[in-house]
Amino acid sequence: MKNECWIKTDVLVVGGGSAGTMAALEARKTGQEVALVDKGGIYRSGCGAAGNDHFLAVLESGPDWDTPEVFLQWYKRLTQGLSDIKIADKVFVRRIKSLVKELEEMGIPMKDPGHKEYIRTRSFAQPGDYFINFDGRALKPMISKRAEQAGVKLYAQIAITDLLVKEGKAVGAVGFHIRTGDFYVFQAKVVVLATGNATRMYENPSGMAFNTWHSPYNTGTAQAMTLRAGGEVKNLEFVNYTITPKNFSASALNAVVGMGGHLVNAKGERYVFTYHEKGEQGPRWAMPWGTYIEEQEGRGPCYFDVRHLSEKDKKHLLEHLLPVDKNTFMDYCEQKGIDPGVDLMEIQISEGQHPAFLGSVSGIFVDECCRTTLPGLFAGGACAVGIGSLAGSMCFGQSAGAEAAQYALQNRKGAEPSPEQIAELKQTVYAPYQSRGDYTYQEAEDKLRQIMSDYLSINRSAEGLKTGWQELNKLQETFGLVKAENGHDLMRIHELRDLLLISKGIAFGALTRTESRFGLSHYRRDYPETRAEWHKSTHLTCRDGELQVHYVPADS
Repeated sequence: MKNECWIKTDVLVVGGGSAGTMAALEARKTGQEVALVDKGGIYRSGCGAAGNDHFLAVLESGPDWDTPEVFLQWYKRLTQGLSDIKIADKVFVRRIKSLVKELEEMGIPMKDPGHKEYIRTRSFAQPGDYFINFDGRALKPMISKRAEQAGVKLYAQIAITDLLVKEGKAVGAVGFHIRTGDFYVFQAKVVVLATGNATRMYENPSGMAFNTWHSPYNTGTAQAMTLRAGGEVKNLEFVNYTITPKNFSASALNAVVGMGGHLVNAKGERYVFTYHEKGEQGPRWAMPWGTYIEEQEGRGPCYFDVRHLSEKDKKHLLEHLLPVDKNTFMDYCEQKGIDPGVDLMEIQISEGQHPAFLGSVSGIFVDECCRTTLPGLFAGGACAVGIGSLAGSMCFGQSAGAEAAQYALQNRKGAEPSPEQIAELKQTVYAPYQSRGDYTYQEAEDKLRQIMSDYLSINRSAEGLKTGWQELNKLQETFGLVKAENGHDLMRIHELRDLLLISKGIAFGALTRTESRFGLSHYRRDYPETRAEWHKSTHLTCRDGELQVHYVPADS
């Protein structure tokens, strides 16, 4: 019989990545008790755990482009109005300058050590140089240490599985320790979700499921828990892709095009201008889209080409950007036998996911105060729709923590969770141990990726989407036959549970949206044009296990 651990706190933050840690740190500034929970080790949790080389910032340094007004106009164009610009304004633009200063005070090297100035570059159709080039390898441990020093209580290796809801309000969450198997109940006045993006639901080009370009341990938990608890998510049908080096899921695209690198086909032609007027300086979706067409029409393979860059720019790219974002980048180059400053580097279209990058419009629906549609539940970072990138996620989390803390102060009594709901969810947590089936989580997850890649990936159609939906429902019916032998199995099975619901949301939204938009993100070959009547967001809820949809017009 596993132990039952009961934790009472004022503010519960689920997800210990960059957004969650900033949420916890900000909430703690109010003097309230804050619990930060993650299924991994918090000091190195999340997409920014190993490092990052670009930090989005509007610094109001003088140029016309470096202003809130121009930035927000650009972000509205980038997201085609499907992301509420009021959120980007309140959670990011109004916070970013103070966050940069705060990180510098922590000791994060934001400026070029030689010239004591910011090195800034532009990419993805930006009107100016919004990305600060920096060495962010120590960022995540530093902010985690700061949170712990501030008195945030850290709970590592605890997988949260479901929210506790009492009389229509979020009052906590339950989960289990992935090593001891102990059952955890967190009772809170307010809950903040910050578990990041959703990966691992599509086959990886390398054949290795965990070789993802964002953290493979982010499996849509916040989005799935929100749906199960009665909240709303939006635009799940938009599955994003990027360009990565062949069989190496490094987030290299921003660095390469930001420094002026090119994408060329097998004939040596710069092909992206064929698909967007800005070429490699166009939105991210234009580059996977163009690469897909080039390869389909026989002009592949395609490559990164940085041979034309100055020696100074090559040095910056190869020493201060690519190996910062991915420590093993130069090892990869050595093993491939290429010198990226001299040779072409073959590229590929990444696996599909709901990522944290700029322009993503898929995730939990929140307002400008980071409130979900479920009272007492807030969300920030890559799991919610607002603003992408590492800097955006950190500001988003910071804002969610501040707003949630104020909610907790105004609801000092809180509410007691229902013993019946706790008992029911506890049974759900450990059910895989009692399964009479003999399926492993690997087999079931591989089947999920096969379904998603075969029917719900790049080249969608009504018949394929319907078949995919049917196959997902068949997989759902066999979920109870997936058996856990230990805590690791149990964690993976609950990740599969979340991925399956997110995948059904993708299928449901994709079937509904009879148009194409954002390149490969949602390309319907039976409806290949972007249609004005679909300039709106799909909002999904889950009632009695069934997905339901309504629509919200885009910001025009």
